[in-house]
Amino acid sequence: MDIKIVLADDEMIERKAMKKIIDEHFGKSVVIGEAANGRQAIQLAKEKKPDLMLMDVKMPGIDGLEAIETIRKDHPNMKFIMVSAYDSFEYAKRAMKEGVKEYILKPATIKETVEAIIRVYKEIAEERERAEKEQKSREFTKRLFMQKLAEYDVNDETMEMQKEIFPSFRSGLFLIGEFSHETDVDGFIRACNNWREGSAIADKKRNQASVLILSGKKLAKADVLSFVRECFLSTPNKKWIGIGDIYERLEDLPKSYQEALLTLQHLKKADHAGYGFPHVRKAGGTNWPEEICDCLFADDLTGALNRLQAFFSGSGQRDAVQELYFKIKQRLGEKGIGTDEYGFKDILSLQEWRDFLHFCCLQVSSYHQSQGYIERAKAYIQEHYQEPVALEDVANVVGLSPPYFTKLFKEKTGKTFIDYLTEIRLKKAKELLLENRLSLKEISYQVGYKDPNYFSRVFKKYFHQSPRKFQNRILKK
Repeated sequence: MDIKIVLADDEMIERKAMKKIIDEHFGKSVVIGEAANGRQAIQLAKEKKPDLMLMDVKMPGIDGLEAIETIRKDHPNMKFIMVSAYDSFEYAKRAMKEGVKEYILKPATIKETVEAIIRVYKEIAEERERAEKEQKSREFTKRLFMQKLAEYDVNDETMEMQKEIFPSFRSGLFLIGEFSHETDVDGFIRACNNWREGSAIADKKRNQASVLILSGKKLAKADVLSFVRECFLSTPNKKWIGIGDIYERLEDLPKSYQEALLTLQHLKKADHAGYGFPHVRKAGGTNWPEEICDCLFADDLTGALNRLQAFFSGSGQRDAVQELYFKIKQRLGEKGIGTDEYGFKDILSLQEWRDFLHFCCLQVSSYHQSQGYIERAKAYIQEHYQEPVALEDVANVVGLSPPYFTKLFKEKTGKTFIDYLTEIRLKKAKELLLENRLSLKEISYQVGYKDPNYFSRVFKKYFHQSPRKFQNRILKK
């Protein structure tokens, strides 16, 4: 049985008898300590951290119930079985208050003792299983969260993950380290986990580690550099550590990942160990990646292809193709435009790069078109919010099917159609309330609600006060 037990009883003969029962039924390694009084029991709980303590009620000095009360402050999950020669309701009531679920009355039979321990062990085993499942779930969520950031997949689900994993987030960054020895990777991850300035999520692949640092405060570059320098100097073996920039918005963290990755590549090309933040690569005074991206967003495929040709013709520019790829992926990702159909390893030749840019240009055009749909929808809502506006009506106006319009509107605005319409109506309602010239019924009709009672309920739900209370509070000022 995988359980650690401490026995606490002021009578040695009772402890020895109990130990003999446990040794014979559960194994000789189960009992890990014995206490002759409450003070010793508290000390053993602190030192040995048993799963279960069999505690005598009446002991000199600190009694069993007082000892349990003290122990549970530091070890709330520890289990206890009370052992007593007194069949006292008062003791039982106090024991239940402290979370004790088993109460053995001396002299107990071997069967009673064994069955009580088995019942508590089953409870411990169930709690362990739950804790293990929860831990696996947390680890899976952390890995998925990190993967989503690395792939520019920041959406409502990602935001919810962040609230679950690290609700106090104020800033963060990525570190990517590559080491000549795999054991150094483990040391780097350990150091990141122990860094007091932030919480680390790590992903290890052979001799490389990607680490996301999330902090509850605004991280300073100097502190990050100092920490990375310590990691760098902690091993004599060759290594490279790329540092992404620090960002305070979750949606910007994907940039930090790409920056850390590109910095790592630059450091490795230099053919000597190093670490550092990203730097801007320019050749001949021209930042080709930025110019190519600008052309894509201007729907200028010809301009993008011409600059691509110049990029490849420039001295040494072939070494920077990975930077170009990730720069395009970053710029498009910021707008929610996916490029997953093309991985970096899929684009080798100049012709494949031309195909990739053509694909990106089509994606950008589709993005611009969808933005046009949304702007037209917003304009229609602004003009007709006083009327009974249905989602199907707006979808028909912009020329989209209702299901596709629903999905597109949420993607582009971050709000559902009804939430957006409600916000428009309530914003106008607040303006009319401040003018103080119309009745609540008239205001309700003015902003598209034919039922004044429903209007009041919606208003209170959004602003946590009734329309009249809002109006009175503002006008009194």
